[in-house]
Amino acid sequence: MDDIRSEIRALLEKYGTDTKRALRENKRLSYLYALAPLRENLLEWYDFRKDGRLLQVGADFGALTGLLLRRCAFVDVLDEEEESLEVVKARYPGEERLSCIQESLISDKTAGSWRDRRYDYVTLIGSLKKEAPIERQVKEAMRLLAPGGVLLVAARNRFGLKYLAGAAADDVDMTRRELEALLPGGVFYYPMPDYRLPGEIYSDAYLPKKGDLTGALALYDYPRYLLMDVGAAYDAVCGDGQFGQFANSFLVAWKKE
Repeated sequence: MDDIRSEIRALLEKYGTDTKRALRENKRLSYLYALAPLRENLLEWYDFRKDGRLLQVGADFGALTGLLLRRCAFVDVLDEEEESLEVVKARYPGEERLSCIQESLISDKTAGSWRDRRYDYVTLIGSLKKEAPIERQVKEAMRLLAPGGVLLVAARNRFGLKYLAGAAADDVDMTRRELEALLPGGVFYYPMPDYRLPGEIYSDAYLPKKGDLTGALALYDYPRYLLMDVGAAYDAVCGDGQFGQFANSFLVAWKKE
């Protein structure tokens, strides 16, 4: 996604909290990713502790920050870019339970006010960086959890059917096997059509059956010319019980015992 932070700030200044009107009058896919209320579907169902403290790694235009503030007692947003944090501040002005921290998750600093904290939740929602070892990023997020804390990781599936059909990919992708190695014992969920704009969330306890996804195409970001019949491919993998390997993205909840 291109750098549109200044444009998003301008939209927030013009429309305030009326993001639906902003999207109606400014039709652009990158604006949809940043402002759509549908973004909150990813974690709207999750049972957060009301007294919990959460570290959100990656500002992500504050797309999930409002939901996290409604569900938790305190939210710290960590991002290396000041301009990214400014978007979050503009979106949630005067929010006393929100703290914005300009620093890297894997900074060489070994101590500091936020690094000394232990969080009930840490989120890595599409915020893994290709410039640094993925394992190091995940291990540092785990270290910051309090005992019993939960790490929530969302990432694109390298073998997701829509990407095999030609849809544009994220900078970082993972396979289920790679995530299982990083997050042993983690519970897998499958946002459809993807983790950015999910309409449904499946899990290993409830997987889609043959026919459930035949027409479930996310037309907002599919290429004009598909490299396969995606509906037929979904039918095949669901019928064979392989949906978990070919879902477009993963959401994994890992608990620190």
